[in-house]
Amino acid sequence: MSLNHLSAKWRQWRWQMEFYHTPLELRYSYRLLSRISDQPLLRLLLLFLRIPRFFPCRLPPRPRDIMAYQPEAYMNQHHPDVYETRLIPAWRWRDTPQRAFYRLYETVCAYDEPLTGYEAEYLWRRSDRPAWRPEMLRDPREDGCADREQLAVMASLADALTDAFNWRLELGLRPDGELVEGGPGSGFVPYARPAWTAAAPRLQSRLVLHDYGDSSIAGSSEPPPRRRSERYEACLYRKKE
Repeated sequence: MSLNHLSAKWRQWRWQMEFYHTPLELRYSYRLLSRISDQPLLRLLLLFLRIPRFFPCRLPPRPRDIMAYQPEAYMNQHHPDVYETRLIPAWRWRDTPQRAFYRLYETVCAYDEPLTGYEAEYLWRRSDRPAWRPEMLRDPREDGCADREQLAVMASLADALTDAFNWRLELGLRPDGELVEGGPGSGFVPYARPAWTAAAPRLQSRLVLHDYGDSSIAGSSEPPPRRRSERYEACLYRKKE
């Protein structure tokens, strides 16, 4: 066996090892954690050794408490590494649909549009699992939610999320990335809204989470319609013109 042959085999093996990965994606996870942690190996190890299995799920602050921050500042302070950690398989195993839904609520209230898109996509990609279907989202009152505005915003968001997922299904898209042939509406069972959203309070006046330049909306006292996506107007926010 010639030296050139051995050298070619070595290069081929290195190339294969470079792109080889297990479902744990340990090397990829380590590189991600190296960007956000001084001790990436320890942090990765703690993800595997964590007891109990899932991360704790706590009710986030009320909408007005989050709105007091500058746009995007809330997420930068309270969830600074969520973009990177969401990409780590071991972290996703520890995550729960309720935690993801609460993070989505926080991004909407914090006016963090990029993270809103990432979090919604994350929920969509996992919605083919029974526990991650929208109707399985727990009533926030079970976690201590007693604020009418917070409950209305969460109900609006859960309804809008369900409608968005069903719209994708109608287009032939599937959470696993498959595109179903046969045109829109081919062979799917639509997602149901969580039962608790129908009993959520209707606000007497429109709650504008973020008003950038539209004073007519901010000053409106007209009650929102029962539904745009059911109750979406309850958590209306406006982009800056």
